[in-house]
Amino acid sequence: MKKVIEKMVRQEIRDILAEKKDVIRGIVKTSLFPELKAAVRDSVYKALEDLVRVDRDTQEPMEKRSPEATTRQHPSPDSGHEISDFGPANGRYLYCIVEGNEAVNLGKIGIEGNEVYTIPYKELSAVVHNCPAEPYRSEDKEVVKSWLVTHQKVVDAATERFGTVIPIGFDTIIQGNAAVDPEENMEAWLKEDYENLTSKMEKVRGRAEYGVQVFWDPKVMAQKIAEESPEIKKLDEEIKSKPRGLAYMYRQKLEDLLKKEMEKLADRYFRDFYEKIKPYADDLRVEKTKKTEDENTQMLLNLSCLLPKEGTKGLGEELEKIDALEGFSVRYTGPWPPYSFV
Repeated sequence: MKKVIEKMVRQEIRDILAEKKDVIRGIVKTSLFPELKAAVRDSVYKALEDLVRVDRDTQEPMEKRSPEATTRQHPSPDSGHEISDFGPANGRYLYCIVEGNEAVNLGKIGIEGNEVYTIPYKELSAVVHNCPAEPYRSEDKEVVKSWLVTHQKVVDAATERFGTVIPIGFDTIIQGNAAVDPEENMEAWLKEDYENLTSKMEKVRGRAEYGVQVFWDPKVMAQKIAEESPEIKKLDEEIKSKPRGLAYMYRQKLEDLLKKEMEKLADRYFRDFYEKIKPYADDLRVEKTKKTEDENTQMLLNLSCLLPKEGTKGLGEELEKIDALEGFSVRYTGPWPPYSFV
């Protein structure tokens, strides 16, 4: 029987894959492949670190070693960022893609004071600095924070200089090797993805990303449900007349019922607010809700909105109405580079 069931399950999976292959291919390409790629990259770096550690422990003294096998510290002694065997600048750290085909030097505004410049291809340019072909890593959270802040400042400077930008996530590095220069790899990528990049550039031109987060007070909502639900009112009255042991069981039943009603109410408000916000945005992304520092509030809705830079008044007025509702509050942030939409 076990083998029969296994056979049936395998066949069912094959049928689903055959029927939904285009959908599955899209999901893998847009969602799973980037995560898999990042996981593989991290595993490779970890393996390389282990090999380097073994090499350091077993090799002969430094003066007798081949110069190609040595590793040298990054110019910043606190960064923990080492230079690879391929040389001190065999990578190009990528901040963003901008419109224009002019080679421009933006000065030493990059991470750790690196000089930032553009690599043009047709009507697009990559904003980069020279770096080792390795990720930026540090155990010091303040160092990492400074890198992130600087990354964003470079993207902001590029936006001010060029207008529309496609922002790239932190620590994206185009590598070179002994045979291929990293700038050649960068240009090859721009060439290969040119149509996709120009399409994204058109999508975000004149627009910015805004964050919308709606919070509610669960105690206020629970009180509202308790006052309006006949079933909860009835249970609450019954508890008062029950013996202590039985009352405990009824109280558990009441809590379960209240939890279900809260979930229904949350879903209803989520849909309602989403539909009210949607008409004002050119595009929306539903983000994961986050835990709040205030125990009296819960995040109900977390959206990234793509809006025209000059067209946020209508959304602002709608959010003011939500914020005025009892038990609700709104956080509205931006404008930001459109990371969520590129």
